[in-house]
Parts: sequence; C-alpha cells; structure tokens
Amino acid sequence: MKNCPYCRTPGNFYFKVASGTYNRCSGCDLIYKESQDSYDKVVAHYCDDYFTRYSADQMGEERDRLFGRILDLIEKRMDAGRLLDIGAGCGVFLAAAQKRGWKVKGVDPSVESVEVAQRQHGLDVFNGTLQEYNGNVQFDAVTFINVLDHSVEPWKELRKVYNLLKPGGILYLRFPNGLFHSFLFKVSKKLNIERIIARFLVFHEYCFTPKFIRKLLSDHGFADIKVCNSSLSGASLIHRLRRLLQYHLPELPW
Repeated sequence: MKNCPYCRTPGNFYFKVASGTYNRCSGCDLIYKESQDSYDKVVAHYCDDYFTRYSADQMGEERDRLFGRILDLIEKRMDAGRLLDIGAGCGVFLAAAQKRGWKVKGVDPSVESVEVAQRQHGLDVFNGTLQEYNGNVQFDAVTFINVLDHSVEPWKELRKVYNLLKPGGILYLRFPNGLFHSFLFKVSKKLNIERIIARFLVFHEYCFTPKFIRKLLSDHGFADIKVCNSSLSGASLIHRLRRLLQYHLPELPW
C-alpha cells in the first residue's frame, strides 16, 4: 500500500469507488486516494471544467442559508473585519459577507467564476490558486468552504493561510465528513445499492476525519480547534435520498 502522503505512515485499504482506491492511514487517520492526480491536473480541472459543471450549485436559497449560518458562527467570535475566501467561485458567499460589513477578498482559479463575481457582485477576487496569491494584507478570517479536500497538498495551503491570518484570527473549514461518506458507501455496497447512493457521496483527493483535521491544524500552529457536524448544504438532498432508499428498501421506518 502507498504510504500516507502527509505523515508517511503505511496505510491500509479502506474502500474502492469508481474514482479510485482509498487507503486509511494507521498514524494520522487521513483517508487518501492511492493514485492521486497531479497538482497541474487538479488545477486544470477547476480552471477549465468546474464552472460549467457546478456553478449552478452555488446559487439558491439553500446556499444562502448555509452561508448565513457560516457567517453567524464566525461573528459569534469576532466583529466584521477583513475576510478571505479560498475557492470563492462566483462570489455568493463573499457578497453575503460584504452585506454584513466585512471587507472581502477571494481567490479562485476559474476565469469564468471570477468574471461572474466581479460583474454581478463587484468583488475583488484574485484569479489563480492560493499558492499563486501574493497579497501582503492579513485577514481576521479565512474560509475554505468545501474546498480543502480537493487540494493535492492541503497542508501547504494551511501553512500559507497561517501567515495570512492576523494573530487571534479565525480559520473556518467546511468539508465532507469522510467517516460518514465512507460508512454510507460501505453499507450501500452490502445492500447492493451503491450505484444509487454514489451520486450523494463525495470523494475527492482526500476524505478528512476529525482525528486527522485536529492533527493537521495543530501541526501548523492553530489552536482552539473545534470540530463539529454541519447540516447538509442542500435541504432536498436528504429527502431525495430517503425516497430512493424507500423505493429500494420499503421496510425502512422513515
């Protein structure tokens, strides 16, 4: 088995999906893709394909509510200041933050997404990756909303973010729960409904577990780390999942 790309500890086979085989590190608990895509390939995907395929997912009332909850959480700890959003996309989250009084900046590799953010919302979004961003302004808050697990080397991203944050600043991470998604996939496979469930599951370069994310943040100097579950980003998702399961397993007591 390929060693863990973070701590180099041997990993164990964990599961296999259409997109590849995933191992789980016996040391830091990272769930990682055994055959990872190159940095250039991943960046090219988000530069060239992501806007066309997924930009619509950023819109709608459910996303507005999600972004509102994220800002509520941050504002429980600090007043509005400077905020940097990594993977800003079309700028919907930044626009919501700006309305609340934040001075906002975004980073995104997609030319089309950045153009939408600038044209529709008048936002300041850098077109490129975080590693290419050379701004010298520090921020009160930095956010990665469903972004960090896409990265080839997320630890490099956090190393850079640490220096972009003001002392006492807040880093907010949102990502799929690797334990939940892998568990649901394994159960669906035993029930022979994995093809149905697969569309609801998220497996990128990595699947983060609470143990790993605490270690990753601690290793890079972050303190006061809190890990908790978040609601699904689309209210219709759980209802669609229930309907599908009831159709195939009508005895479920839902």
